[in-house]
Amino acid sequence: MNSNFRKFLVQAGQITVGNAISAFSIACFALPYGMVVSGISGFGRIANYYFGFNISTTVLIINVALFLLGWAMLGTKFAMSIIVGSLTFPAFLELFQSIPQLQHLVDDPLLAAICAGIIDGVGLGIVIRSGGSTGGIDVPPIILNRKFGMKVAPLMYALDMGIFLIQLPITKTNGIILGILYAFLYSIVMNKVIVMDQGGMQMFIFSSQITKINERLLELGFGTTLFNGTGGYLREPQEICYCVVSSRNLNRVKREVLAIDKKAFISISNASEVNGNGFTLLLQDEDYNPDPSSRSDGGEITETKL
Repeated sequence: MNSNFRKFLVQAGQITVGNAISAFSIACFALPYGMVVSGISGFGRIANYYFGFNISTTVLIINVALFLLGWAMLGTKFAMSIIVGSLTFPAFLELFQSIPQLQHLVDDPLLAAICAGIIDGVGLGIVIRSGGSTGGIDVPPIILNRKFGMKVAPLMYALDMGIFLIQLPITKTNGIILGILYAFLYSIVMNKVIVMDQGGMQMFIFSSQITKINERLLELGFGTTLFNGTGGYLREPQEICYCVVSSRNLNRVKREVLAIDKKAFISISNASEVNGNGFTLLLQDEDYNPDPSSRSDGGEITETKL
């Protein structure tokens, strides 16, 4: 099987699963409790309230219209990137809404908002992480970005806010408050899913024994980078060791550093995403892991570990 086609199938599968999860949260938790919802689903609520149109059918019609607009304005490649989401999301929305047993799965509206936010965040995170979309609302901002250079994120926020506001007249106060909670939760969970397993811990190590510390970390297989710095108080030159490790190896590295210099100053912070050798690439990059003789000090270099 062609590798590009296999990659497309994997991506399409991930987008389909993500859209199914997202549609489940909206159909089974958000809509039954009258919450305001963002995106094309918000237009579906409005069309249903004023004209009695089926929500999933409205979403499908708008998604197809925007898909065709994106195809005409941005070409086939862009259209293919959103076609899966444009079709699968309304299909799953209709499926879940058509099953009576899935409506009002919980009795408490607050619990419904929490469930909707968490589940929708997981679904949207999977979709975005795989490089796809749910279709619809993504299209106009991307067109304006490609044609006029306008930033996508502010346009997306403005559209979602507009959709949110036009639902206020048809939504009770409880639905508005629950909808805000739902949106807040899904944005947090979505961002967590997007960067999940892609982050690490970055460490800046300051010590008078930095050479020994650096060599010890290299012996253990952790990649390091040395910086030249100057102490702010004594104005003395000082080398700084920078190292990125996974969370599970953080305490091990700290123990090794403090075993050499118990007075070492270590600054630790989260790296939300880490790419490259040792994290997202196989450790076979000759430029990164050269022959030991190419080191200026002739020392041995080992593989980088997470």
